[in-house]
Amino acid sequence: MNIVHSVETPVKRKDSSAFRVADNDNFHTPLRPTPSSHIPTVSQSAYVDYTPRRLIPTSTPARGPHAQTFMDSPMIRKQAGVSPHIKHISPEPVMQQEEREINMLKSQRTGSWCIDDFDVGQHIGTGQFGRAYMAQEKKSKHVVALKILQKEEIQMAQVVSYLKREIEIHGHLRHPNILRLYGYFHDDQHVYMVLEYASNGDLYQLLRQKNRLSERQAALYIAQIAAGLLYLHNLNVTHRDIKPENILIGREGVLKLADFGWAVHDPNPKRRTFCGTLDYLPPEMVESQPHDHKVDVWSLGVLCYELLVGTPPFEDLDEGYTVTYEKILNVQYTFPSYVSELAQKFVQKLLKKKPNDRLPLSEIHHDPWIRKYMVNEQNRLR
Repeated sequence: MNIVHSVETPVKRKDSSAFRVADNDNFHTPLRPTPSSHIPTVSQSAYVDYTPRRLIPTSTPARGPHAQTFMDSPMIRKQAGVSPHIKHISPEPVMQQEEREINMLKSQRTGSWCIDDFDVGQHIGTGQFGRAYMAQEKKSKHVVALKILQKEEIQMAQVVSYLKREIEIHGHLRHPNILRLYGYFHDDQHVYMVLEYASNGDLYQLLRQKNRLSERQAALYIAQIAAGLLYLHNLNVTHRDIKPENILIGREGVLKLADFGWAVHDPNPKRRTFCGTLDYLPPEMVESQPHDHKVDVWSLGVLCYELLVGTPPFEDLDEGYTVTYEKILNVQYTFPSYVSELAQKFVQKLLKKKPNDRLPLSEIHHDPWIRKYMVNEQNRLR
């Protein structure tokens, strides 16, 4: 058995952070999609995590039961480069979101943003290199998520090369199921990232609340992620890090794929990088074989199983990494009795050891299990 050994052993979960540089910093190498692919030429930013996953003890101030109070303390806010005084920000009315978004982008094109252009509200997340806050652009009143990174930490971690690639990839993406990236600005110490605000958290939080999802909800969610992935693959982009934490939930339950820190763009995608999250690694990565965009199809199958059952199919918390690797290589997993036969067959079509045997993303919407709930949903909305 040829199991990969990595300096950075993948673990269960990770954090996310974001960064963007000014256009004149010359960080960009243009994407070259196939002629049939169209990418709008819009200079944007990225939502990324540039390091392999690491577990952060829940006993740390940023992760404990009083994390929100700690992260919103005047001292911590000052370190992040924002006002120590919390501005109360409420989610904007749905009817005004699109208009405010357009107005914000218009104002951004006429000049560079600075921190004084935003009212910064409560802390909403902590990542490897920074923090995220709910914020409101003052001119348009549009509510966004403002991720703030420490430049020194990014440089010390030697992750600038990952950052360059991530910026170029994610900065070109425009799809309803991919988190929108509005812009960036920076000062001597910080980089400020302006992101679409997803008001309903992420899939991991939802799973922790519900334990597992209904088959209807799981099928509709998988259909959305498949649509986003198909868009990426048509542009020769492979995400390589599909998991519940990287899928945000926007208004009206629309899923938003985020965190492109491991994404690659390559018209001939055969890579060897060992990356991602342990429970979501495909067999070809475990065996250190070349891999392509079909790793995302495998991860989609793992995601579907986790949504239905509440835990990943190959997880083994008692025996450790080696047993998990073996289960992945042998595609060894079982379903609880409450998972329907149609759902089981769907997951089995995705979790094939040979990449070419996996169900193409273009056929997912035609699968009987997916169609069953999509048709029911369409009839319900009529």
